[in-house]
Amino acid sequence: MLNAVLQRFAPKPKRRPFSEFIAFKETVKAAKAAGLSVGDYIERKHTTDSRTPTDMTIDGMASLGVFDTPLERVCELGPGSGRYLERTKARCHAKTYEVYETSAEWRDWLVAEHGITPRKCNGVSLSETASDSVGLVQAHKLFPGLPFLTTVSYLQEMARVAQSGGWVVFDIMTEACFTANYLKAWFEARPWDWDWAPHLVARDFTVRLFQDRGLALVGSFEVPLFPAVTECMVFRKSAPSEH
Repeated sequence: MLNAVLQRFAPKPKRRPFSEFIAFKETVKAAKAAGLSVGDYIERKHTTDSRTPTDMTIDGMASLGVFDTPLERVCELGPGSGRYLERTKARCHAKTYEVYETSAEWRDWLVAEHGITPRKCNGVSLSETASDSVGLVQAHKLFPGLPFLTTVSYLQEMARVAQSGGWVVFDIMTEACFTANYLKAWFEARPWDWDWAPHLVARDFTVRLFQDRGLALVGSFEVPLFPAVTECMVFRKSAPSEH
């Protein structure tokens, strides 16, 4: 009984913010010990399937035409360990690849490893990116853990910076991600003490938000995110004459 009381009132370790969901030092150290790249280490740690969530995402984007034309400028929100960044660069060979990353450790590491352009983060906007200037703006495994209004602010900003004919790609947790089977998986995972919680963003709301800004939904597909899935959505901005 005494131990239970002490445990209840004992100081609890500070939770890691969602912006640093994948711990930098621990991950880099473990990847080195395993003889793997950071990206490969994270992929193998979280899945045993031959096709990883990153594979599914990049392949899904390709199937919807994202990489069919040259992309000179790419902007990514919350690249973290750079798994999607590395694969995207290999596909499109962009001249400029800028990132908004709140974790200084991961940001500095990405600059050293990949030579990308870091932008200052304020947590709600893409303030250092001009309107109508980016061929592809993307975010992966970021919005599921952010508050609703923060996500909406970023979605509006992604629509703003995309150029005519440009692409906007991101994954969110829509209604389709909370079917009975997926809810069962969430409850079985007992996420009550996790450092983050899943946030639902309505699909129709999202589609209308982008339609109002001249972007049409090209397609979407589900991507695994333990213990269930997220929905990756691909939008494209029309040219001025198409509005």
